[in-house]
Amino acid sequence: MKKPCAIALFLFSSLVAEAGAAESRYCLEYRICGSAISRVLFFFPLRVYYDTSVAVHFTSSVRPDGKTSFMLEKIPRSAYLLRTLGFGGKTLAILSVDVDEARAKLFRESLLAQWRQDAPEFSARVKNVKQFPHLLAKTGVEGLSFTRDSEGRYGDIALNLENRYVYYPARTGIYFNIFPMLGELLGMLNHPFLPGMEIAQIRRFPIAWDGDWLDFSADMNRLGGQLEKVVKSLVTVGQKFPFRLKFRVHETGPEAVEICGEAHPDVPIWKNFMIREAFRRIRLRLADGTLVLDEIWIGIRNNKGQGGFGRLQLKLIDSMEESR
Repeated sequence: MKKPCAIALFLFSSLVAEAGAAESRYCLEYRICGSAISRVLFFFPLRVYYDTSVAVHFTSSVRPDGKTSFMLEKIPRSAYLLRTLGFGGKTLAILSVDVDEARAKLFRESLLAQWRQDAPEFSARVKNVKQFPHLLAKTGVEGLSFTRDSEGRYGDIALNLENRYVYYPARTGIYFNIFPMLGELLGMLNHPFLPGMEIAQIRRFPIAWDGDWLDFSADMNRLGGQLEKVVKSLVTVGQKFPFRLKFRVHETGPEAVEICGEAHPDVPIWKNFMIREAFRRIRLRLADGTLVLDEIWIGIRNNKGQGGFGRLQLKLIDSMEESR
């Protein structure tokens, strides 16, 4: 009797090990950063600085329908919003959210010191620094999840996270929609990057190929509504014309292939602000088509070079990739 039980236990352990091996770990991270210095009615100075970033670790597994499901694992660092207040930019606000306020306090101190070093033209004018610590609360079972299908499209986004000010139910009055913004940014990756062939046909890919026509107007308007109240009420993005990314195989080897797309469209989107450049980078493992990296970077500036960038990256963080 003991021998069959031992065999059954061994088989069960093997199945559990195989199921665990099917899971992978990813980091999804974004940063949106921008600044502008100008004058209103020729007399009143306008100084605006904005920087926000989130990083989330996920575990992933393949579902029966072929989609890859990404489920929240942990928040590796504080998510934050750093921005000036008022026209003159004399007050700086730092909003952070984390599961541990002690860790968040250290993070805010480091962030402020780095900002003073990186943006002296803004930090020199700041007279007051206001900190607004938040704690992250999970309002549902999954917390945060999404899927990616076999063609690289993202969807099924479920968000059950809430930023709660430490003096809850008091509110800061500053938009701090950093996790809902993840959903809007993921949607900007939903365009094809392969030249109508499967990744297994990499040796037959053309030297370069054009992606689909892209118009980010709707995505940016939804994102703007999450960024800032004045943006939501006064700014409507209208991309003047669509553009394409020019894709090519950037790197290939025995284990993985990297595909890069780029464009320098100089397309107006609002007043004299334009999309100056856009880049997309995808790295896939050749053996099984596993996603190693998916990244998009968009630079927006006016004729004076003022503006900023947005960057979103989904990256495999399994031990083999960390050692690269």
